[in-house]
Amino acid sequence: MLAAMRIAWIALVLAACSGPGHPSTGATPPGPTEVVTFRDEAPDRLVSAHRIDDADTWSRLASRPENQVVARTEIVKFVIDLRDERRIWFFDTDRWDIHYYFARDNLSTERNPVLGGYEGHRRFNEVEYRSDDRRFVCGSLVHYLDADLWTLEMIAGDTLDGERVLVAFEQLRDATYFGAQLRYRPISALHEERIASVRDRMPTIEAQEVFGGIRYQPLTHGVAFGTLRFVRGPLDAASVRPDQILVLEDLPDEIPVASGVISQELQAPLGHLAILCATRGTPNAGLRDALSDPRLTELDGQLVRLEIDTQDFVIRRATQGEADVGWASRRPAQPLAPRIDNRDRGLPELCSLSYSDATTVGAKAAQLGEACQIGPPIVTPGGFAVPFFHYLRHLERTGVAAGIPQMLADVPFRSDAHVREARLLELRTAIERASVDPVLMRALRDRIRAFPGEPRVILRSSTNAEDLPGFTGAGLYRSIVIAGDADDAEIADALRQVWASTWLQGAYEEREWYRIDHRRVAMGVLVQPFVDGAAANGVAITANPYYLNRPGFFVNAQSLGGSVTGAGGDEIPEQHLIYTYQGIEPELVSRSSRNDGAPILRDPEVRALAEALQVLHDHFTPRWGDRTGYVPDGSIARIAAEVEFLVAGPDRHVVILQARPFAVVYAPGQQ
Repeated sequence: MLAAMRIAWIALVLAACSGPGHPSTGATPPGPTEVVTFRDEAPDRLVSAHRIDDADTWSRLASRPENQVVARTEIVKFVIDLRDERRIWFFDTDRWDIHYYFARDNLSTERNPVLGGYEGHRRFNEVEYRSDDRRFVCGSLVHYLDADLWTLEMIAGDTLDGERVLVAFEQLRDATYFGAQLRYRPISALHEERIASVRDRMPTIEAQEVFGGIRYQPLTHGVAFGTLRFVRGPLDAASVRPDQILVLEDLPDEIPVASGVISQELQAPLGHLAILCATRGTPNAGLRDALSDPRLTELDGQLVRLEIDTQDFVIRRATQGEADVGWASRRPAQPLAPRIDNRDRGLPELCSLSYSDATTVGAKAAQLGEACQIGPPIVTPGGFAVPFFHYLRHLERTGVAAGIPQMLADVPFRSDAHVREARLLELRTAIERASVDPVLMRALRDRIRAFPGEPRVILRSSTNAEDLPGFTGAGLYRSIVIAGDADDAEIADALRQVWASTWLQGAYEEREWYRIDHRRVAMGVLVQPFVDGAAANGVAITANPYYLNRPGFFVNAQSLGGSVTGAGGDEIPEQHLIYTYQGIEPELVSRSSRNDGAPILRDPEVRALAEALQVLHDHFTPRWGDRTGYVPDGSIARIAAEVEFLVAGPDRHVVILQARPFAVVYAPGQQ
């Protein structure tokens, strides 16, 4: 349950949107158009205003923060002082990015003090966002630039009742030059409940409309150097080189290592393409009409420097020297030789496995097995593993193993991606055509038939070169679904396809970039009952990817028939930010485009999922290394868990399918 989560004391301080503190400027309130010059600010910024009558006033107060879920947004925060004739204070949101700081510095009087310090801030948050007996109405006016939408928004946990929201809305509408366009955006289920009685008297906007207007979607921030290459139509994976920045017309299911990515279709934030780029540190963004954007078309085929930022991207020509430095800094300096335990362990039950078994059955199976051992609230589909022993024995029995080192050392293979494509196909074909050990086949058939109810069965890849800290290898290998009563030939085909996927070209190219010794890579297989009839599937990361100092979980979910990991373009998943500090409601970022505005995850499921995510985060992140690290450019990297889940069964319980490490990198403006 959310209330049972670990509560950091700082979280109470950050309830209104975190940001740095500011020294007091005195207790005398500035006038509505007073200009104050601060040492670190432009002289044309306004301290505050009681009205926003033109675009110039807006621009002198507005901030374009880097920690917003939607890019290209401008925000002006306000407080309405209910003890001063409902006076509005629009204030410099760059200087005071938390309501409390502005109120403390400017609106504290002897009669109505705003106390300083931790206790004063905690008290402000409790009263001004959650009490009927509040002095202030606090919120933000947001301009979504791509769609030219103007909204009134409050923090997800604000309990202000509908009638008072309506009064505040009307007052703000009348005090702004864009008031006729202003709409209220409820960002939590609590808000929806609170405004139900006044909804027909106040224009509102849903998350779908906000997201439908997005034109620029930054997914992985950073700087990339490479030759800008436009890809019209499907991507030929063999043609991709690590020194290219790709502008994609279509979203590929897989993508080899590239220097940067801009897709013309928007991406599912936790889809395979986005996750691959994030785990590689590849700058990545969605951009509507990218293939006709003049900033890109005029540089097609040229060596460029691309910077993906939270509010926009910047691209220019680059020199070979700076590109060489950039490329060298991205690739790991040291090779990695994965560990292999090739002993015959039989076919161990999933829930008998632990983290240390990754060298025997692969990290995916080992980590899910350890999650299974945790017990409630963690539920898995169960199943069993086929250890590395059987894969390695298959290669030896068929004679394939002897030729792999020679292939890997061959100069044409190493230098020509199309030669690699052909040779890897030959290797996979040899693995898929060779007969499977009949003793193993009988054991597999018997174990699969023992699954209750003859469900469908999924054979999932589980190597020693995926799901690792520093190398997740998301989507590199194959999983195959078969019928629960499949015959030996069908089982053998599925097993061999998973084994052969060790040598898919995308998997090879990714390992090569990360200097992983291919000779030391082994494939285990996780065999599980396929969870049929799930109401929803989803991916979550146990961090807030937009803002380090507002701790939470980011969840993407899609209804039956849709895919979170592969969704893109016009298919928007349902997205939630579940904050992990006391009293803050989950924030609804978007509803699914497949569900006609209806929720996919209901409140009980959101709570149950949050509880499971907290348990997995607390259990695994210490095993994956330090939670926080520093990147030379001033960014901070935090280790979290990436979790795949289902909502299944008549009781709609949460089923955990996978838990693996995920590094979230926060740019300086997101800290």
